[in-house]
Amino acid sequence: MFAKSGIGIAGAVILGAQLAGTAAAADTVTLKAGTFLPSVDRIWYPHIRTWIKRANEAGAAHGLQVKMVAAGFKAMNPFQMGNAVKSGVLDLVHLSGTFYNKLLPIADAQKMSTVPVQQQRTNGTFALLRPLHAEKMNVHYLGRWGDGVNFHFYLTKPIQGASLKGFKIRGTSVYQSFIEALGGVMITTPPSQAYAGLERGVFDGLGWPLWGIHAWGWQKVLKYRVEPGFFTAEVSVLVNLDTWKKLTPAQQKVLNDVQIRLENEFGTKREETNKSQRALQARDGVKAIVLEGAERKKFLETATRAGWADVMKKDPVNGPKIRKLTELK
Repeated sequence: MFAKSGIGIAGAVILGAQLAGTAAAADTVTLKAGTFLPSVDRIWYPHIRTWIKRANEAGAAHGLQVKMVAAGFKAMNPFQMGNAVKSGVLDLVHLSGTFYNKLLPIADAQKMSTVPVQQQRTNGTFALLRPLHAEKMNVHYLGRWGDGVNFHFYLTKPIQGASLKGFKIRGTSVYQSFIEALGGVMITTPPSQAYAGLERGVFDGLGWPLWGIHAWGWQKVLKYRVEPGFFTAEVSVLVNLDTWKKLTPAQQKVLNDVQIRLENEFGTKREETNKSQRALQARDGVKAIVLEGAERKKFLETATRAGWADVMKKDPVNGPKIRKLTELK
């Protein structure tokens, strides 16, 4: 039969293998991923790159692949990514709560957490957050990472004590209540527009975690970093709920396993990275302004008071619940 068709037995075997490969590719589910972090970032984004690599390696046997299609502002405005994953334009995002808190106000609360994510998985925090994410955003809350890396104020001129009076600070909702409590004015722009704003004097500084200012080139225009740090960075991992429900249990397990591995590994080199980032900033001329004594105490107490007040204002029902679960006594 094969000879008559002109294909031959060997050709038929090759053709069969090709068709089988095509069928396998057709059966593979490819999740479109996005993140607010630019792929050129050398501190934060490598964690996402590793996350995707591991998901693809483990997912290959289960017909699951993840493809990054929107990394950073050039691909999609981070403030639109919450709606994108809600609607299914994106299947999966690594996204901080500040970029989707208009859809889910309680998302901002994780900046206040002093409880490790591993404990959150078992103490009721995930049990609280997952139904809220599903109801308000049509997403499955897979987990979070980045905890334990503090935010800082970076400035173009020095402050005197725990006050931002007379300062305009680029920020997002993460910082707003604290900036205003210190007497400053907040200006909201995407991170991609911060360099120009600093260079032109539109604002006098910005809020950002200890890690990663070099990804944006900000060390060229910033002169000071205020110590101590405050709050905690967090990157939530969300999967469109319709997409999640269509995945097989094996595919869901791949994503869960990869996420938990990242959460467990993230803290192992955190202090080492903290030290290297401070050294890198110092090398490039970003000096530390260290608040001490009463000014340090005022700064930290104001951060805690203003941060939690903001959470309670945004969600008076769930705010007290999440504070009880995520604040170490």
